[in-house]
Amino acid sequence: MILLARRFTALVVVLLALGGQPARAMTLEERQALDLSAYRVTDRAAGYFDRAARRAYLATTTDPILREEIKRVRPGVPCADAMEMEPFAGDAALADFYKDNPTWKMQVAQFHRFEDALSALAAAQFVAPTRMASGRCVIEALDRWARGRAFLAYDRKKAGLQTWFQIESTLFAMAFAYSLVREDVPGMEAQKARIEAWLVAAARTHMAYPGAREGTCCNNHFYRRAVYAAMIGVLTRDDELFRYGVSAVYSAVDDAAPDGTLALEMRRGSHAAHYQNYAAMYLAFIAQIAARQGYDLYAVTKDGRSLDTILGHTLAINATPSLVAARAGDAGQSDSYLGDDQYLSWLELAAKRPPLREAALPTLQKMRPLYNRSLGGYATLYFMEP
Repeated sequence: MILLARRFTALVVVLLALGGQPARAMTLEERQALDLSAYRVTDRAAGYFDRAARRAYLATTTDPILREEIKRVRPGVPCADAMEMEPFAGDAALADFYKDNPTWKMQVAQFHRFEDALSALAAAQFVAPTRMASGRCVIEALDRWARGRAFLAYDRKKAGLQTWFQIESTLFAMAFAYSLVREDVPGMEAQKARIEAWLVAAARTHMAYPGAREGTCCNNHFYRRAVYAAMIGVLTRDDELFRYGVSAVYSAVDDAAPDGTLALEMRRGSHAAHYQNYAAMYLAFIAQIAARQGYDLYAVTKDGRSLDTILGHTLAINATPSLVAARAGDAGQSDSYLGDDQYLSWLELAAKRPPLREAALPTLQKMRPLYNRSLGGYATLYFMEP
């Protein structure tokens, strides 16, 4: 077992609306004090799953869901779809998701189309690796953003938090897509070098704002930053970024209640169940990226808790959202997220874990194929077990 590294001496106590019970969250200083020096990038080409093994399996599978997914992604999309959006400098404010949702939807539609295009092009390259057009388009599109210095003008006071949130999503969409195509496409070395240098710069620009204490510093938004940090760290052999990603699992295991509830997500009231799932989704993908580097983050423990504890309880919450009502201080838990596969693609990873498989399968069997435009796209195609 990997034991949690030394903790910083002072813990911040966060009072939640949990019947007066205190909740503790690992602070920024505590995370920085973790000794994660043992974690190093071992294979910058490993991606987030074994591409060769998966291709070999898909070449012979008779599973109708997977055969249909292969048929669906093989044509790809026009390269123009990935070139439609101009590189986003990051200095423009986006409408607030909750305060002005119609305007937010209109503004982020271009980001969603871009992320969908990257995911589709990467998937097309994956299922037909000898056809280079889709992979080359991913590299060309990302190089366009690199040359345009996208995201590097982000300023929190000017652009605000909603823009900060959107950059998270688009960064890991880019990193996942790039990880799928880089090794397939020969040449283009200047473009690849420019993309990788820019991804690191964009990540560090975004991470320069650490988030608000007792909130975005340490909750699901930290896990989102950790996803892109882990993936970009692997792609560029940047151990510091990779360790930032790993630290999210240490922090979550430390923060979790004995049953696996994530206290900071319980602050979301009627959306507490939704945000517990949201957090679990990113933690599962971080563990998957680390596994490809040879590290088992499910072995990280604290007082009997582990990532299995968090993910297992999240599956129980998804089955019965009212489980979090008392901790969230709101009996009316929103469950609309359970009908959206963007929030449930992580179940393909959960189903690969023996302790979680039985709980994950009922939803998987109803909802496959699962897709998330930012987290690599076609989760069922890449991870579904026989």
